Amino acid sequence: MTRNLGFAAIFLTLAGVGEAQDTGWDQRLAETFSSRWSEIRAELAGLAPRLAKLPGIPIDDQGGTGGYSGSYGQSSPEGDERFAVEIHFRAVAEIDLIALVPARRYDASGLDAEYGLPEDFSVELLDADGKVLREVARERNTAADPVRRGHPFVYRVEPAVAAAALRISARTLLPSPEGDGTYVHAWAEAQAFEGGKNVAAGAQVRGIGGGSPSAPWRWGNAYLVDCETPLGLPEIPEEQANIGWISEQQDTPDRAIPVTVDLGALEEIDAVRLLPARKPTSDLPSGFGFPRKLAVAISETGKDADWRTVATWDLGNPGHNPVTVEFEMVRARYVRVMAEKLWKAFDDYPAYFALSELEVLAGDRNLALDKPVRSPDGMGTIIAAGGRIWSSAALCDGFGPDGRLVSTREWMELLQTRLDLETRRHRLRAESARLVAGWRRTGQTAIGALVLAGAFLIVVLPIRYRVHARRELAAVRERIAGDLHDEVGSNLGSIQMFADLAEGRAGPSDELKRIQRIAAETVSAVRDIVWLLRPSGDHRIATVEHLRETASIMLEGLDWKFGASEAAWGTELPEAANRDLFLYFREALHNILRHSKATRAEIRCERPDGRFLLAISDNGIGIDPDKLARPATLRALRQRATALGGALIVGGAPDTGTRLKLTLNCGDKRTRRGRSK
Repeated sequence: MTRNLGFAAIFLTLAGVGEAQDTGWDQRLAETFSSRWSEIRAELAGLAPRLAKLPGIPIDDQGGTGGYSGSYGQSSPEGDERFAVEIHFRAVAEIDLIALVPARRYDASGLDAEYGLPEDFSVELLDADGKVLREVARERNTAADPVRRGHPFVYRVEPAVAAAALRISARTLLPSPEGDGTYVHAWAEAQAFEGGKNVAAGAQVRGIGGGSPSAPWRWGNAYLVDCETPLGLPEIPEEQANIGWISEQQDTPDRAIPVTVDLGALEEIDAVRLLPARKPTSDLPSGFGFPRKLAVAISETGKDADWRTVATWDLGNPGHNPVTVEFEMVRARYVRVMAEKLWKAFDDYPAYFALSELEVLAGDRNLALDKPVRSPDGMGTIIAAGGRIWSSAALCDGFGPDGRLVSTREWMELLQTRLDLETRRHRLRAESARLVAGWRRTGQTAIGALVLAGAFLIVVLPIRYRVHARRELAAVRERIAGDLHDEVGSNLGSIQMFADLAEGRAGPSDELKRIQRIAAETVSAVRDIVWLLRPSGDHRIATVEHLRETASIMLEGLDWKFGASEAAWGTELPEAANRDLFLYFREALHNILRHSKATRAEIRCERPDGRFLLAISDNGIGIDPDKLARPATLRALRQRATALGGALIVGGAPDTGTRLKLTLNCGDKRTRRGRSK
């Protein structure tokens, strides 16, 4: 028990009972006693800086197109049906990485970051005849993933597969949020990489088994491979001051504004990539400052007569997505991007041409990095909100508005790394929560055990004390009873015996008779006391039997009769009731001997209706009715009857004797074998 109390003190100290704590008592227990807890916290602390260096998943609307969407009348295909979408590349390519970006939907209820994502689906690479070359992945129970919310599905294909097409087959679809009884299969973007090149860009897309979406202006087959995603720009978080370049404000969107990059030498180039600027305020739409129409021109010398246009672009606002304008491989030193129609979203808002980055590409290489940029219509260097800078130097510095720019493939792989780390973090947090819950249960069990132990001590110790006290009391009572029986009883018996001898020698006398009577009554009283002091034991006679023995001693000089029913012989009253009953009985017999002048007495014990009845009668002089009505008459008997909780009836008349009838409820202490009269 001392050990339990010591544990309780330690537990309460660790739990911080009565003190304000930053953490709960259950967590404090885990921190103190679980070695795994410190390992989890250390690993979680190590994940935080790694996640801070990785690109994230935006939750706001990045603009651009929605992607592919197919509508179905049931959740799963039956028989030979197929719910799928296929992307047929322009040529066979060695595919070594596939990335699928879930579609998004914004409505009054907020963002659905995985709109139309199948619950179960598979990803396969096909040859030119549609034969499956390899099943790249099979996903199940996607809605149950607690971490993947808008993260792309990124699959490394090892070894690479020479494939002509990519197929995404839905096996189980979820109901449309419109509640129209249809099921949706949707993706924002599908990418298939051969090295650093996304060979799915601009490929042919064919939906299988589904109907047209309800909003064709947002959804379309071509949007699945237009390189526009809801994930924003391919950036890695990194502090930098420059956010891009912006032109002077214009009153009309029809003003043409050029931006020219000097590559420093003749280079072979085949594309220009433009990255939109970050909108300066939240109430503006994504794609702020991106031109509605542009043209790309090149020159080897920079002279006016030497410029020629190699590509144009007129496809609408890309939102916060890069736009790559491809053309045939050419040689050039100077590259000019001409904004022929400016961005102007509102009538009362100026027109602008703004970019966060301008890249000139030769395959996967950006030849414009850190090259000089000029424009006759630029604002120059201006300070934006937060102390960040718009300048021409920011246009080719390799940074977007929020970090360092990377290739689309590296971006997807880093997003997969983030998902892996976030999944690991979720599992560690879940494990730590289980540890805390386990220690909470342990603590609650310990507290419960302590409470039970305390309750046990509170209840059992007093009981044990009372039992011990009763045993000691019983031993004392037994010793007193033995002493009374052996010493006092023996001496009284000797007095009575010597009185008898004296009467035999000297003849009868009133004094000797009185000595004999007092001695006999005292012996009887001692017997009663001894009997009451020994409330248990097989040697102890029953209540009615003791009444009979008492009557035999006290009424020795009278003609007396004692009777009891079978049930009455087996009666054993509680200890307190026994005491009051015998005091009542002895007082009644004393009255017969001293006052009644009776020569005959009769005693009867019965058990009518579960009660105990003691009737005593004599043939003495009786009691006058007037005297019987006085409160002082038979006061001692009435008091004993009241103490017993019984009813006393006194009967008789002068010269007819007295009859006493005591009736009381019988709360039996135990039942003895009955005996015959």
